[in-house]
Amino acid sequence: MRTLQIIGLSGCLILAASCDFLVPRGETVPKEDYDTVVQAYEDLKASAEVTRNGYIEQAAAVDNILQELSLISGSTAVLRTDLEQGTARLNQVEMIESSIQDIKGKLDRLEQLTRDNAEYRKVVSSLKTVIAEKEKEIEGLRAEIVEKDRTISEQSEKITAQHGTIVMQTETINAQQATLEKAVREQSQMLFQAGQDFEQLGDDVPAVSRRKDKAKVKTLTVEMYEKAILYYTKALETGYADAAARIDAVREKMSLLAQ
Repeated sequence: MRTLQIIGLSGCLILAASCDFLVPRGETVPKEDYDTVVQAYEDLKASAEVTRNGYIEQAAAVDNILQELSLISGSTAVLRTDLEQGTARLNQVEMIESSIQDIKGKLDRLEQLTRDNAEYRKVVSSLKTVIAEKEKEIEGLRAEIVEKDRTISEQSEKITAQHGTIVMQTETINAQQATLEKAVREQSQMLFQAGQDFEQLGDDVPAVSRRKDKAKVKTLTVEMYEKAILYYTKALETGYADAAARIDAVREKMSLLAQ
């Protein structure tokens, strides 16, 4: 419309310049009328330039928004992949959300610039629909990440608790084992000591016995040595290594008695 106005005023200027047939011969066009037409022409040219620049600005704004939407789509695809692999982080979501808010602000400003242009209003409306859907998608991905983080946290706490229980059980078992080993050592020492006592009794039988029957004294001595060997053997079985040498020594004594 403004272009037609400019063309019309251009024609007026040409006609005004051809004053030979615009005014009676011998008269001229009043200067103020001519200046008015010229000024109107300049105003319309400036207005047309502003309108053209406005369209360029709006087109550039739309292009910029489309590029940012493309970047958001790429970031969203990466986020989905990371989510599947269990490496997604909330800061990725926050960066995308920040970009979405930035685009929404640009769309609001663009909507004000294009309120008189039906075609651009449709474009802005479509872009708002796209960004709303993207915003909803990101909200869903955020919820998934939060849920997975919560599950991982619960599992970690469970594992930590189980580890604590295992440590306590291990400490209890170790304490019980230490107690058992101590008891076994004490038992071994008692068995070895019993073997020594019976060996000593066997050694002392001939000297302290009131019996004159040497056969009976010998039998009693052998019985003491056999009991000594029995206790030494049990001591050896429970880990008292010194008992082996005493068993050999007592058997040697018994061998001498048999001669």
